[in-house]
Amino acid sequence: MQEMAKSDVTSSSSSSPSKKPKKANLLDHHSIKNLLDESVTEIVTSRGYKENVRMSNARLLMGTIIIAIALFAQFYKKKFPENRNILIGCIVAYVVLNGLLQLIIYTKEKNAILFTYPLAVSFFFFLSFFS
Repeated sequence: MQEMAKSDVTSSSSSSPSKKPKKANLLDHHSIKNLLDESVTEIVTSRGYKENVRMSNARLLMGTIIIAIALFAQFYKKKFPENRNILIGCIVAYVVLNGLLQLIIYTKEKNAILFTYPLAVSFFFFLSFFS
């Protein structure tokens, strides 16, 4: 049944016929969304926009810090009654940083597919238009 639901999905631009068609499982909405996101990213970056990865790098850094805190709490040298204060501090830091990470994702990203820098040409065009 799933073999019948697979479909060849091609991009609308016929400028590069040598590209392989992308495949998506039509019964899996995550697969379809991933395919659409990749297609939009390819189209936008092919138009000259550079990808801004600052937000994803900040998320990765914050996630690494959160994991380091969890690992520190797990593998601290002392046993439980002796490391109670450190364990409580690690738990509080873990919860606060995870909450901050979720807040950043909710307020800054807002289900965005791609962050880009503006085209340099558009700024110079804007200046020449008004001078």
